[in-house]
This record gives sequence, C-alpha cells and structure tokens, in this order.
Amino acid sequence: MRKALEIFLVILMALVTPIVVHASQNVDAATNITNTINNFMNSITNSTEDVINTALSNLISFTNFLKNVIYNASEVLAILFGIVGGFLWLSGISPYRGRRLVISAILLALLAIIVIHL
Repeated sequence: MRKALEIFLVILMALVTPIVVHASQNVDAATNITNTINNFMNSITNSTEDVINTALSNLISFTNFLKNVIYNASEVLAILFGIVGGFLWLSGISPYRGRRLVISAILLALLAIIVIHL
C-alpha cells in the first residue's frame, strides 16, 4: 500500500508540476500584456497632452500678437484723430466734426489702455 501511495504521489507531482509552471507563465504573460497596454495608453495620453499644450501655447502667442496689434493701431489712430480733430475744432473749419474726432481720440486712447492691461 505504501508503495502504491508513493507511485501515486510521483504521478501526481509529474502531472501537477507542468500545470503549475504553465499557470505561473500565464500570470507573467497577462502581466506583460497589461504592461504593454498600459505603456501604449500612456504614450497616447502623453502625445495628446503634448499636442494640446502646443496648441494652447500657440493660441496664447496669437492672443498676445492681436493684443499688440490692437494697442498699436489704437494709439496711432488716437493720435491721428486728436491732431485732425483739434485742427478742425480750433480752426473753426468744422467744429462739430472736430469735437467728435477729439472725443473719438480720447475713447481710442482709453481702449488702448484697457487692451494693454488685459
């Protein structure tokens, strides 16, 4: 009986050992697949974040450019309107139009001040 039990245990060990080894290899394979998927998803996430960050920095640069253009144009037009309006108003050629141009120059100067502080 003891000999039969030893033979049974040897056969059982011979059958169970490959199954356990195969099962442990499948855990490693599953871990490798999971790691591969995680790495792939991380690369997609990082690439998407890089594209969004680049787009945002370009949008900020464009906004600053537009702000400078509006500021410079407002300054130039305010000075021009002020000179022409002052001349028309003070010379009496067209006092009403001159006064409106001076008021427009003041408003454009205020717009320039507001835009530069945004």
